[in-house]
Amino acid sequence: MTYIKCISPMLILYLLAMGCSGNNSIKDLSESESKAIQQELLDTWADYDIHYRGGIIVFDLKNDNKKILVPRGNLSGFYTVKDQETWTQIVNGTTPHNSTNMVWGEPIQEIWVNNQFYGYVIYYVVDHYWQGSLGVWVVDDNTVWLIWH
Repeated sequence: MTYIKCISPMLILYLLAMGCSGNNSIKDLSESESKAIQQELLDTWADYDIHYRGGIIVFDLKNDNKKILVPRGNLSGFYTVKDQETWTQIVNGTTPHNSTNMVWGEPIQEIWVNNQFYGYVIYYVVDHYWQGSLGVWVVDDNTVWLIWH
């Protein structure tokens, strides 16, 4: 009986951990893959909801059933690309919002959750150290929250 009392809590914790975990990752692309995707994003930017702030750009494909949520608001939130002019400013590094000029051209990464592709992210690297850390939190089967801190 004592053996069962000891094993039961551990089994419950294990099952909870397995249920809460998933195959969530920010996947690095090779340099050649990154350059090819970067060209694709330049050509098809209007097919994506693009969110940015100093140090990070997020690409969420519009016509799929997946959604990437990012923080909103002027203090810590992201801005959204709504027109060609803003997109051109990001690529040229001339946005009025922080340091996106240091981001475009960095390696592109893919956002994957439970073996499903959600989108791309580019964020600034300083001497091989991340300027911040990036995480993915699952909201529901089709929505993730991108956490940047």
